Amino acid sequence: MGRTITLRRATERDEGFLYNLYKLSRVEEFSMTGINEMQFDMLMRMQYAARKATYESNYPEGRRDVVEVDGTDAGQIWVSSDDSQCRVIDVAIAGEFQNRGIGTILMKDLMAQATGAGMPLRCSIATNNPGSLRFHERLGFRITSGNEAYYQMEYAGEAAAAVASQVTLL
Repeated sequence: MGRTITLRRATERDEGFLYNLYKLSRVEEFSMTGINEMQFDMLMRMQYAARKATYESNYPEGRRDVVEVDGTDAGQIWVSSDDSQCRVIDVAIAGEFQNRGIGTILMKDLMAQATGAGMPLRCSIATNNPGSLRFHERLGFRITSGNEAYYQMEYAGEAAAAVASQVTLL
């Protein structure tokens, strides 16, 4: 049975859902810190607000959408494009919707749009997130640079991905 995946522009009324999505994605990371629930919530609210403000400042033309699956809020995707690139700012899928191919569908759609526009699709992946790194590499993204915290990755179309997969590092 197929599912319907739709995107709708995020609004202020979505902030509760989007905050909880962010907070739940950080639980494991903070589980061993010993902070209580109230402290964790306060920290997450500060980080969420700072992250949102940074994204809005760095990508003023960005589009933030709520991902719906069969009419149920299931995640978010935040993307920005300019004359030189399409950039995935953030993708988050709620736990109960993960491992169902939703992220793959979203990314393949963006890959097709960027390729059709003749632009690379770029993103940043946290170095401490090997699952996300493997996911992007499976889709044909390659690391273009990085530091201790983030890899910069790029998908430059089918031909570029095919060539990159044949390159052997010495």
